[in-house]
Amino acid sequence: MKMKKTAKNARTNNMAVIEEVGNQEWRFAEIPYETEMKFNDLLEARDYGNVSPAEMERQLRELLHEAPNFIDVYHHLAMLLDQRGKGQEAQLLWQQAVNIGMQCFIEQFSAAGNKLEWGWLENRPFLRAYHSLGLQHMESGNTEMALSIFRTIMSLNPGDNQGVRALVVDCCLKLKMYKDVLTVCKDSQDDHMAETVYGRVLALFALKRMTSAEKALRQALTVLPLVAAEIVKARHPRPKNMDEGRYTVGGADQAWYYWQEAGEYWVQVPGAIEFVREVLKGRG
Repeated sequence: MKMKKTAKNARTNNMAVIEEVGNQEWRFAEIPYETEMKFNDLLEARDYGNVSPAEMERQLRELLHEAPNFIDVYHHLAMLLDQRGKGQEAQLLWQQAVNIGMQCFIEQFSAAGNKLEWGWLENRPFLRAYHSLGLQHMESGNTEMALSIFRTIMSLNPGDNQGVRALVVDCCLKLKMYKDVLTVCKDSQDDHMAETVYGRVLALFALKRMTSAEKALRQALTVLPLVAAEIVKARHPRPKNMDEGRYTVGGADQAWYYWQEAGEYWVQVPGAIEFVREVLKGRG
């Protein structure tokens, strides 16, 4: 196939390459086996505590010299540096990783509608790196850039295995783009992400679509009732025995995490919290 010939030439030039697998669906070409095995062995050593962070960093940088197109190495090195308090350098590495992938798109995508699905393992490093870059922009207050990144990820991977739709809702609420929230959440009635389920409620209320807002809230209460209970609390103590970074769907820990992330948006819309309280009272 012609694309495979292109992939061979691209590897020689230390560039990443994507291959079309049919119907505008693409995947990144595999990294040479020996280089990938070195990387996997290094990750295993890290997981077993057999390599220090400093040594891990040194070996990851060596791998980048060997394979400058290895997106997953950029991603793991960026994560390591971010954990060590070097967020600015980490963001540059994530940007480099994304640039490697984007260069492929510029050269080979000829129209809209191209997909880079999560189901192909080779695509996951790019999608993870792009996701991390968006989070960096979000944390630094560059919400518009973060929103642009998250929307692009969703267009490339509409199945949204990463849950990026929740971040799109977060950005839109921060920017008071309530109609855009509804666009993201229109198919979320069966979702179990508090960000989309309750983001839809808040957006409808902010747009003064009260009948729809109440209907959406009643639907939300059947899926995630504890989130509503958290929203109307005067105080928000952290639940006991929480597993850091994880939550139980429908649990008090999910509700608490949601409030920590989105509570400010509810406070900023006059009457929104009281609206939830009144509906809860009506349910007894």
